[in-house]
Amino acid sequence: MSSPTSTVSGLVSGMDWETTIQQLMAIERRRVTLLEDRKSENETKLNVWAQIQGKILSLQSAMEGMDQRSEFAVKSASSSDSSLVAVSASAAAAEGAHTVEVLQLARAHRLAAQGWSDKNATGVGDSGGDLVIQVGEETITVADADLSSTTTLEQLRNLINGSPDNAGLVTASILDDGSSSHRYRLVLTANATGVDNTLTVTSNPTGLNFSGTVIDEAETAVNWSGTSAITTSGTYTGTLNKAFTFTVAGSGAQTVGAGDITINWVDSPGNSGTIVIPNGYGGGSITVAEGVQLSFAAGDLVGGQSFSADVFHPELSAAQDAQVRIDGIYMSKATNTVTDVLDGVTLDLLSADPGTVVDIAVSNDVEGVKEKVQSFVSAFNAAMGDIATFSKYDEKNEQAAPLLGDGFLSGIRSRLANATAGLQAGLPNGALYNSLAVIGVRASTNGLLVVDNTKLTDALENHFDDVVNLFTRTFSSDDGKIAYVGSGEMTRAGEYALQVNYDASGQMTSATVNGEAATVEGLLIRGKEGTSVEGLVLSFTSPASGPGSLTTSIRYSPGAAGLMWAEAVKINDTDSGAVYFATKAISDNNESLDRQIAAWDERLKMVEDRYRRTFSQLETYISQMKNQSNYLSSVLG
Repeated sequence: MSSPTSTVSGLVSGMDWETTIQQLMAIERRRVTLLEDRKSENETKLNVWAQIQGKILSLQSAMEGMDQRSEFAVKSASSSDSSLVAVSASAAAAEGAHTVEVLQLARAHRLAAQGWSDKNATGVGDSGGDLVIQVGEETITVADADLSSTTTLEQLRNLINGSPDNAGLVTASILDDGSSSHRYRLVLTANATGVDNTLTVTSNPTGLNFSGTVIDEAETAVNWSGTSAITTSGTYTGTLNKAFTFTVAGSGAQTVGAGDITINWVDSPGNSGTIVIPNGYGGGSITVAEGVQLSFAAGDLVGGQSFSADVFHPELSAAQDAQVRIDGIYMSKATNTVTDVLDGVTLDLLSADPGTVVDIAVSNDVEGVKEKVQSFVSAFNAAMGDIATFSKYDEKNEQAAPLLGDGFLSGIRSRLANATAGLQAGLPNGALYNSLAVIGVRASTNGLLVVDNTKLTDALENHFDDVVNLFTRTFSSDDGKIAYVGSGEMTRAGEYALQVNYDASGQMTSATVNGEAATVEGLLIRGKEGTSVEGLVLSFTSPASGPGSLTTSIRYSPGAAGLMWAEAVKINDTDSGAVYFATKAISDNNESLDRQIAAWDERLKMVEDRYRRTFSQLETYISQMKNQSNYLSSVLG
C-alpha cells in the first residue's frame, strides 16, 4: 500500500487523526493480510516440494546405479598368489575355481638409437625424406618438411610424440646411459604390449641408427697413465646392452710389442675372459668376445689400470605376447590383462613363474549384495520419510504439516509404495522370487521398508541369481534370434507375444507385439508409443533366408530397482510429473493472489484518501464552529 501524500492535522479538534486512520486502515487491510498469509503458506509449500523433488531425484539416481545386473550383483574373486596373478570379477562372472600358470609376460617393444653427443645442441642430420615408424599395422610419419640437419634429439623426440599419427601408439624418450661421450640415446617404446605392436623404423633420413649394433669408443679410467691409444672395432653380435671392462695384468709400464701383455676382461652380466697382446705385435685387431675387437697403438700400458667399452644393441626389449595356461589350456595373449577367457573375470598377470600354478576362486559376494539391498531401502526410506513428515498432523501440538491432505503427495506415496509392494511381472520362467517381501524386504510404519537380515541372507546364500533378478532388469525370449537392446521408463513388465515377418533375404518387413504394430528399423524392433512396450528395443538376428515369420513369447521385467527408477522419472517429469503439476498449481495460485493483493492495494489507497479527506473536512468544520463560538461569546459578552 502506498504512503499517504498528506497528513491530517488535529490541532483544532485535539484529535490524533493519523492514529485513527492507521487503526481504520488496519481493519480495512485484514483482507489483504489474509491473502498475504495464503501466499506465505504457498511459498512454504513450494519449498517443501523442492525438498521432496530433491529426494525423488536422489532416489532416481540411486536406482539408476543398481538397476542393471552388472551394477547390482557383486562377485568376489581371490588368488592363491597375488604376486603372480591378481584377479577381479564382475557381475557376469560365474562361481567356480580355476587354475592359472604364467609362463611368460607380455612386453612392449623398445628400440633405441646409438649414443649421441648431446640432446639439445647437435643436429641429428637429414638426408631428405620422411621419418616413418611402423607400429604393427599403424604408421607414424614425421614429414620431411618438419626435419632439418639442425633438428636436435629433443626436437625429434617432440616431433614423434606430437605427430597427429601418433594416437597413443609410441612414446619417444631420451635415455642418458652415463657414459663419458655419446651418452644420449633416443628410445622408442610401443605403448601396447605384444608382437602385434612390433616397432620398425621403415624410413630414416636422420643420422640415428635404430637397426645396427654399435661398439663405442674405449674409455680409460681416471687414473689412466698409459700412452698406447686403444681402438675398438668389429661388429657386435650380442643382444644385450652392456659394458666390457678391461684391466691390464701385472704391474708397472709394459711396452706394446715388446713382450706378451695380458689383459683380463669382465662384462656387465659377469662373463669374463683374457686377451693377450703378443710379443712383436704390430697393431692388428684382437678379438675379445661377441664380435668385439681391440687394437693398440705403439706405447705403454700400465699394469693394474683399466679401460672400458660399451656395446649396444638397438632392441632394448623385444615385443612378446604373454604365454599362460588357464585351466590347463595353453594360450597367448597380447597383454598382461586377460579379460576374454573367463566371462566377467579379469586376470592381471604380474610375474612369470613356469611350473607354479595359481588357484583362482570366484564366488557370489553375499555381503556385497546385502549392502546393495540396504542402499535400495535407504534411498526409498529417505523419500518416503520426507513425504510422511510433510503430510502428517501433530496431535500433541495440534499442528498440521504444510502438505497435509495434498492429493498430489498422496498419489506419489501410493505410487512408490506400490512399486515395492506388488508382485514383479515379466520375470524369466522358473523365477523363484516375485516380490520383495518373500526375501525379507517388507513395509513397516509410515510406509518405510525394513530388512529381515536372516531371511535375506538365506535367500542370497541359496538362490543368489533369483535375488539379483528380482532387483534388476531381465529379459528372456523363447527364440534365440530375439535379444534385448534397451527400454525406458514407460516400458511395463510383462509377458508379450512377438511376431516378426521377414522377406526372402531374411530382412524384417514388419513386427507386432501383442498384435500392436511395432516400428522396424533395420534389425531393430521398437515398441509402439502409448502401449505397454513403449521404449522397448529388441534386436533380430536374420536367418539369412526366407521369406518367413517368427512367433515367440518374450518376458521383460525392470526389476524392483528399475521399476522404482521409472516411477521416480515419471514423478519428476518436467512436463507431466506429479511434482510439476503440484508446484504449477501453487505457483498459479500465487500469481492470482499477487493480482488480488495489487487490486486491494489500489482500493485501500483510495479508502485511505477518503478517510483523509473526511477527517480533514471534519477538522475544518470544527475550526469553523469554534470560530463562530468565539465570535458569539465576544458579541454577547
